[in-house]
Amino acid sequence: MSSGKGTAMGGTGIGGVFDAGAREFDAWGARLWDPIGEATVGACSPKGGERVLDACCGAGASALPAAAAVAPDGTVDAVDLSEALLAQGRERAARAGIDNVRFVRADAAAWPEPGAYDLVQVVHGVAFFPDMDAGTAALAGALRPGGRMAVTVWAEGALADFLTLYFEAIGAETGTRPGPPGFQQARDRIADAARLTAWLEGLGLVCEHVARHDHRVPLDAASAWEFVQGNAARGLMDGLDAPARERVRTRLADLMAERGVAELDASFTVALARRPD
Repeated sequence: MSSGKGTAMGGTGIGGVFDAGAREFDAWGARLWDPIGEATVGACSPKGGERVLDACCGAGASALPAAAAVAPDGTVDAVDLSEALLAQGRERAARAGIDNVRFVRADAAAWPEPGAYDLVQVVHGVAFFPDMDAGTAALAGALRPGGRMAVTVWAEGALADFLTLYFEAIGAETGTRPGPPGFQQARDRIADAARLTAWLEGLGLVCEHVARHDHRVPLDAASAWEFVQGNAARGLMDGLDAPARERVRTRLADLMAERGVAELDASFTVALARRPD
């Protein structure tokens, strides 16, 4: 759900960006990350006894429901670079009494054992691989023959209205217009069902199902700032001091009021693919 490799972002590794925003990330769990994770797990239907890799797992939004589904004999390896989010995942697992998932800080693209998993899940993670093709191919290589991979990405146009205002607010402070953090390659290449299908099949997988899920979250100035503080967009403010960040926050709130932006389009697409036997 968060980070793949240590991609630089304003001089800060992506794992560090999510570490810094862990509190705000957690605050958005029930509104955003958990519904996305549950929809992903629903698409790939983990079965009892299966071994699952949840790459770029964040705080466990998809790892935990997968662990519940494969229990008692199945296991989930949940891998991410943000130790703060992994700690949240461990705490959530303990509260839920889920003991068949382990949360590990590691590079998701370098972790996989070839042919070791029945299912690989990667939710909003492929965008953060420095080489999206190579990183995802490594995850696909972790599947046993016939194993399944679920890939979840932002849908075409998702986040755009709101992030346009955020980029504008930062630009007013810095004199530049930043681009989307991390997920530009995904937005350009795999944001719609046809391109996502073609991309997965180009990696040697057989795409079985692709579905767009519409998901919208009400926004006000406070929750909007919390959102940008709790995900990769936070990294665009690296290097800004506290007064400058406060000016960005105020400008963003003003722009939302001026443009009538009162919700976040957080629609996403889930693809299920299979490694040929």
